[in-house]
Amino acid sequence: MAGKILYATDLRRPSSKVLEGLSGFSDIGFKEIIFLCVIDEEKDKNDAALELFEQWKEKLNSYGLKASIRFDSGDLPSCVLSTIHENQISFAVVHFDKKKRRILFGDPIVKKLIKEASVPVLIVDKDETGLKLTSKGAFERVLFATDWSQASEKALQIILGFKQLINELDIVNVIHKKLTVRDLRQLMEKLRETRNKCIKEGIDAEYHVYAGKTVDEIILAAQDYNSTSIVMGTTSGQSFKDILVGKSSCNVVERTPVPALLVPFR
Repeated sequence: MAGKILYATDLRRPSSKVLEGLSGFSDIGFKEIIFLCVIDEEKDKNDAALELFEQWKEKLNSYGLKASIRFDSGDLPSCVLSTIHENQISFAVVHFDKKKRRILFGDPIVKKLIKEASVPVLIVDKDETGLKLTSKGAFERVLFATDWSQASEKALQIILGFKQLINELDIVNVIHKKLTVRDLRQLMEKLRETRNKCIKEGIDAEYHVYAGKTVDEIILAAQDYNSTSIVMGTTSGQSFKDILVGKSSCNVVERTPVPALLVPFR
């Protein structure tokens, strides 16, 4: 993967800690980052964002990323989607307050991005308790939740493209029912095949089987392995299975404090 990164936020004073998670992205071909500040048109807010941008610009240059800034008004997901389309973005980071945005039937930001985004989107909460960054950034210890769907396989390709940033990869599949001996044998074979693909690319990978509710178990696994990010494939909901995949991804993103990367299958 290579190209431009979009960093989008509607926070008045976003933390520079999120950007530190992108420190190695120039090593995998990214050379440019666009800040998208979705704020009111009041001049003082624009000035505050510009001041913050200037503080970050030097650090981003040291990461090998050329930085520019863009202002927009409106709802955050619409601004993100239009900027992705207009600027040939390859990877997006969306940083916002999930608690503030959450409503009874889920976060509309996450749902809209799952439905319409054409590029991988890393969603980071304002509450940075799950942002466990080290020298390699957000992808040092990745939890990959897979069901071997087309969406999951595309997410795996993104992971392989990030191999220079990954120290540890935990491959997780969640089962929902009692398996026959044959089913279990097939499951273990799939897990071994996925692990071998990663090891062949130089990624230290292990696989794990969890049982229970998909969302609960993925979040638990991220805690068990001290993951710095969760990676999941997702779809726009063309079929009943796609709707379930999208719903699970959305619920994980809403509930986990860990940054979550959604990889769309279109």
